Amino acid sequence: MVSTGLVEMTMLTRTQESGKSSSSSSIVHQKETKPIVIDGREDIYSVAALADGKHVVSGDREGKIRYWCIEDGKEVGTPMDVGSPVFNIAVSRDGKFIVGGTWDGRVTVWNADTHSKVTEFKAHRDCVRAVDVSPDATKIATGSHDYTACVWSLSTGKQLLGPLKHNNWVMATRFSSFGRLIATATFNDSVRVYDSQNGSLLVKFPIKVYSTCNQSLAWASDSKQLFALSHDGYIHHVDALAKTTLSKWHIHSSNKPTSIALASNGTFIAASAHSSVSFWDTTTRKQIGTVTKFTHNVESMAMSSNYDLVTSGEKRITPRALCGILPSHYFDSVIESQTALLAITDPLPQEIQHTEVEKAEDNPSMFICTVVPVSDIDVPQTKE
Repeated sequence: MVSTGLVEMTMLTRTQESGKSSSSSSIVHQKETKPIVIDGREDIYSVAALADGKHVVSGDREGKIRYWCIEDGKEVGTPMDVGSPVFNIAVSRDGKFIVGGTWDGRVTVWNADTHSKVTEFKAHRDCVRAVDVSPDATKIATGSHDYTACVWSLSTGKQLLGPLKHNNWVMATRFSSFGRLIATATFNDSVRVYDSQNGSLLVKFPIKVYSTCNQSLAWASDSKQLFALSHDGYIHHVDALAKTTLSKWHIHSSNKPTSIALASNGTFIAASAHSSVSFWDTTTRKQIGTVTKFTHNVESMAMSSNYDLVTSGEKRITPRALCGILPSHYFDSVIESQTALLAITDPLPQEIQHTEVEKAEDNPSMFICTVVPVSDIDVPQTKE
């Protein structure tokens, strides 16, 4: 007998007073809950938001990638049949491509409009736990249980970089906003930043992520600042180019912290733990709004350009409009008081400085960084 699952869509709609600017607009909330029963539903492992702010995609245990409308919760088009559980999913920033990483080590690329397969290739010897698409939609960064990360051509599946060796499962990969840097998060080990052009290791931070966390990293729009969620329930805010930790703070719970999602304007960040999500001002590092509870464990999370937070876990997808939860000034398109988030220009010089990182022998928790120009050293493969 075919099992069924419930996809719960909880929506809050926003309207503006006519004749007023967005900064003085009145936000009206109307809550609607519309349960949808879908035949053959399996556990959902990952969700990603499309650039239009109206749709999300999901990857599930059944080996299907599905395309959803946020407004009414309806599935759009036919499911994309991957043939193996889809552990992570990503969408290109232009909304044209959907990428899924599978249990059996493959990566599949799909046309977001037609749901036809663009390419498929064997990326790793073990499960692909992390995928991301470069800002120009030409490359894919993957991470795997085989302890490696790689970069591939999106159109052909040709390997462009790697394998970059790690000490444990690579749970997350993220291109920076301009695509020059790639951040990786390794289970119970570290967060690393690489030069996407030559694969050199720029810095390694002693940040350990949770074993089921596939969305533990988020870049700020300046391509310098990176946020990471650690297994002990801290958000770490680091400067990848200065190789320094700017701040860190504890979220609402240490129980299974799995995902973070940064608002597109950089003013706040959402963090999930077990079956709840909290929200944090990225400047003051103080909690804003209330902790949002869900009826399911939050395994994956994404934020749309319209500030709808989409969570998934077990057999449910739950979008919620954050205008009903957070103060309205957090949705302004222009960052006014964000001194921490710098001007949006490519910050990288022609030569990125390479950082050699090693643990101090007399203090295992301390990391020492020495910075030298890339032109002055012969950068080897990352040594453990």
